[in-house]
Amino acid sequence: MSLAGSLLGKPDLETGETTVIEPRTKDAGTRRVWSDSMGRLWVSEWNAGNLSRYDLVAKHWKVYHLPGAEPHAYAVYVDDRAMVWVSDFGANAILRFDPQAGTFESLPSDREGAAVRQALGRPGEMWGAESGTDRLVAIRDAKEARN
Repeated sequence: MSLAGSLLGKPDLETGETTVIEPRTKDAGTRRVWSDSMGRLWVSEWNAGNLSRYDLVAKHWKVYHLPGAEPHAYAVYVDDRAMVWVSDFGANAILRFDPQAGTFESLPSDREGAAVRQALGRPGEMWGAESGTDRLVAIRDAKEARN
């Protein structure tokens, strides 16, 4: 049995009601969610190894399977250039996803068991919180990783 849930909720702040949004992938294992500049939701799916995008207006899912043998998507972040960053526990890496090209670039950690559970950034940088190594990594220009 997995502890990862598989639903999103859209609360109505006026009524207090929550609309349930079911991912396209059954038992996806939804972990983190980030909104891009167009209001679309980017969702990490732990059980399925997917990065998914949900368009709230069109009510449509687009699913991208992470590369590798046993991917486990966790943290997700969309930067100022509309690149989507997702951590993959299976690859011990942070992946940069280019939605226009539909391609992933892998930036593996230099330490075993990084376990990036949170991601954030600022223009030109992406930060990953490695809970397994007790450090924060910064990726600048998607080519170089530093402590």
